Amino acid sequence: MSEEASEQGPGLSPLGWRDVTKSVAGLVLVVLLIAFGLPRILRTTWSEIGAQLARVEPGHALAMAGLLIAGLFCYTWVVRGSLPGVSHLQALKVNAVASLVSNVMPLGAAVGAALSFVMLRSWGFASREISSSMLVTALWNLLARIALPVVGCLILVAGPVDAPAIVVRAALIAGAVGTGLIVLAALMIFSDSVAAGVVRAVETVAGWVGRGDRLRRVDHLVTDQRRRVETLVRRGGVEMTLGMAGMFVLLFGLYWFAARAVGLDLPVAELIAAYTFRQLLTALAVTPGGLGVTEVGTAGLLVLFGGSPGAASATALLYAVYAHLVVVPFGVAALAAWRVGMHRRAGAAEARG
Repeated sequence: MSEEASEQGPGLSPLGWRDVTKSVAGLVLVVLLIAFGLPRILRTTWSEIGAQLARVEPGHALAMAGLLIAGLFCYTWVVRGSLPGVSHLQALKVNAVASLVSNVMPLGAAVGAALSFVMLRSWGFASREISSSMLVTALWNLLARIALPVVGCLILVAGPVDAPAIVVRAALIAGAVGTGLIVLAALMIFSDSVAAGVVRAVETVAGWVGRGDRLRRVDHLVTDQRRRVETLVRRGGVEMTLGMAGMFVLLFGLYWFAARAVGLDLPVAELIAAYTFRQLLTALAVTPGGLGVTEVGTAGLLVLFGGSPGAASATALLYAVYAHLVVVPFGVAALAAWRVGMHRRAGAAEARG
């Protein structure tokens, strides 16, 4: 990959009819899963779910909002570890705006990445630094969503959870696979030979299924970015890991608070297992942000652990409201603050000129 190419930011293709169709289909699937699938699969009713949600008091709502804000702030250490020189406030703005866009727009993840790139460029960061930062933070997010279920699997297998045998067997398999993926990712970051071997394996499999041309960019990505990623990880890996851990601890606190607020009285171990499973579903689900799939999946697991269907459903929905909707006003405020700052700097520049 040339230096000139690496200096380009993430591009956005115009939305075609296929993109619009996929987005509409995803939203329809979310509505169907939540409105009809959730009560049917969990054998509850909306009146029962509503009765549990009605137990949430204003103090509960404010406490959960505080935990959400604290979790968003913790993530600023992840951004700072991957992009030296960025401030906590700048990192918070970028995270809030990216969360806003990914939650409310079609192809939100791609649009959020492009907007984050523009914001960071406006603050004077080089394109190459930003692209490396975005790659490292994406990797850290993915690995965290693999590592969390491994923790949940350990709790299911060796902890005090009285889970069904089929759940324990699935946890053993998932834990082993997750651990293997984390080890492989670490080896790819710190070893040229392992990275090259993985690229060759991917290219071989891609050739078998006729996708070799489409996946050839993996070779460029690994060879061009691996050493830059390694440098960032060695320098900021501890800071990023602590920031990510702090964020998920606080967001689990939000999940625990949501469960208690709606009357779901399961032990903490069961709630940890369900929460970590939810984070995995957000990475694997086909709907926007995993909406619908995560609520049905985690509520079902809570019922398997002995929770009532109504309270389990209410817990999943209440957490989703904070994770996907309450972040919206923070994102709007961050976007407005950035735009105001841009206009002020432009006005100052014109006055000096």
